[in-house]
Amino acid sequence: MYNFRIYTLREGSKRMIKLKEGESFKEGESFKEELQRAGIQETQIFQMQLVEKPE
Repeated sequence: MYNFRIYTLREGSKRMIKLKEGESFKEGESFKEELQRAGIQETQIFQMQLVEKPE
C-alpha cells in the first residue's frame, strides 16, 4: 500500500505525490520540499487529502 497526497489547486486542477506506506511526508522531506517536488506554491492550494491506495 502507498499513501498519496492529493493537492486540489484553486484553479481546479489536481497534483498527486506518492509517499511510502505509513508516512505522511517522504522521509526527511519538509512540506516546502514536497511542494517544490509537486511544482506548486502554498498559495495555490485549495485542499489537501491523504489517500491510501494499493500498489
